[in-house]
Amino acid sequence: MNMFSDFETITKSMGELPPSPIVATKLLELLRKPDLKIKELANAVSLDPVISARLMRIANSVFYQQMKQVRTVDRAIIVVGEDALRNLALEYSLRSTHKTYGIMERKLWENSIGCAVASRMIAERLTEIDKNEAYLAGLQHHIGKVVMTNRDKDLYTEVIRIVESGKGQLRDVERGLFAYSHEVVGAALLDHWNYPKSIVNATLYHHDFEKLRTESPEVFTLCAVLCLASDFCSHFGIGRSEPVEIDLTLSRGSLALEANPMIIVELAEIFHPVFVKERHLFLS
Repeated sequence: MNMFSDFETITKSMGELPPSPIVATKLLELLRKPDLKIKELANAVSLDPVISARLMRIANSVFYQQMKQVRTVDRAIIVVGEDALRNLALEYSLRSTHKTYGIMERKLWENSIGCAVASRMIAERLTEIDKNEAYLAGLQHHIGKVVMTNRDKDLYTEVIRIVESGKGQLRDVERGLFAYSHEVVGAALLDHWNYPKSIVNATLYHHDFEKLRTESPEVFTLCAVLCLASDFCSHFGIGRSEPVEIDLTLSRGSLALEANPMIIVELAEIFHPVFVKERHLFLS
């Protein structure tokens, strides 16, 4: 695979980069351990007071209907479970990359959550890709837009205005105003953060993945998952001004995955309620 590799030039051109999500990275490493101990997780979570506080709030929420108040991080982890903890850390880390937080940032964040949720569901049902890797890829594959917004919010607002007025394609307009498009910037940042190469490559190629079918089948499949997940979000208007009419059974991602149309319909029916539930959970 002939991967664009001059990431250092890109990261230097983008000014101050968001900090690496250290706690989330540490949690991901721990959650891969077969002999994981709750105390190890609790110690890692405790490194970030915001994540700790939100974890405790979630564990004590009506959502979990606890009979007794949860008073320790250890107990909170047991109550919410490892998947919810992983999602909490990752989603908080994503939001913390924004320098400002207005309507545009809110849309970007919601779209990232939606893509993550859809990617997890699609990967679990239609592929052999690890659902947590798919979730992480879905969450971060548009991180380049965040970097570009941080670099010059007014200029990226102009990108959106031009695209929404029908005067240009997103990546063409991005290249015209920023020199690079969001998938290249995002891959450069994830490479800078030492993310797994599969996720870096999926971020880089998620718009143009057909050529990877034989060169890198695993990345091809992950890109197809991201493509279909993005169409799920567009179909339901997540991160957009309004929904887009898309036949999900005939979307590029569905066709690439050779997905059974009945499964796509079934996933679409359960996706939005799951997204709303997770969004509410992490806004609490």
